[in-house]
Amino acid sequence: MSQAAINVRTRKITSARRIDGIQLTGLIFLIIVSSVIIWAGWMMMSWMQDPHRLPLSRMVVTGERYYTTSDNIRQAILALGSPGIFITQDVDVIRQQIERMPWIKRASVRKQWPDELKIHLVEYAPVSRWNDLYLLDDSGKVFSAPVDQSDNKTMPMLYGPEGSEKDVLAGYRTMNKVLTASKFHLKAVSMSARHSWQLTLQDDICLKLGRDDRVRRLQRFIGIYPVIFQQARDSNKRISYVDLRYDSGLAVGWMPAYVNPKNNNQQQAKQQ
Repeated sequence: MSQAAINVRTRKITSARRIDGIQLTGLIFLIIVSSVIIWAGWMMMSWMQDPHRLPLSRMVVTGERYYTTSDNIRQAILALGSPGIFITQDVDVIRQQIERMPWIKRASVRKQWPDELKIHLVEYAPVSRWNDLYLLDDSGKVFSAPVDQSDNKTMPMLYGPEGSEKDVLAGYRTMNKVLTASKFHLKAVSMSARHSWQLTLQDDICLKLGRDDRVRRLQRFIGIYPVIFQQARDSNKRISYVDLRYDSGLAVGWMPAYVNPKNNNQQQAKQQ
């Protein structure tokens, strides 16, 4: 073999060894870098899972609230156990727990670094009371709410069989529109299981409407009211009820007029 051929072969061997050395160095470097990344990740997770490092310590609640207090939400979360740490907190579980409160329509929960829980609430907005124990929202959905946190005294009272909520609410709206146009105000509406309707006005006059022709019967009452009102004043009585369950005409029930305590005391003093 010539000297030239030997020199070429030697250069090839040297070059191959250099390439192998570079590849080996690169592989070692990659292993070292990967190990460092894995170690750093493990250290970071260990650090973050230390309850003394990143406890879930802040809560921000948004949304229009009628009943929900921050303490309600705090107690709901604590019912799941210890709030834990930021990285391990399951926001879906918290959301489901908050939505267990019967007056909550929906909730959204998200985490914000480093220790904050953001909660947005949508509550059912009440428009009336229902069977004394519950509330109705605008769509006729029945829900309950903490009595000591609600102010429902000004809401109309609606009554009806279970499952009739939407029908009663629709009937209330129709009849209230007719009465309000003539300066009457509805206090309560009741529908029986046989779909017979009875209304109570703000001054406690009871209107018995029956099953059919409710609007027409209300208009009959509105037309005759000035007459029976004057009759009540002339006879020193109050209107107890007006029974409109007739094809024509009506029946009126009477009660004694309210006694003014001041006038009553003055009258008793004169008698003495």
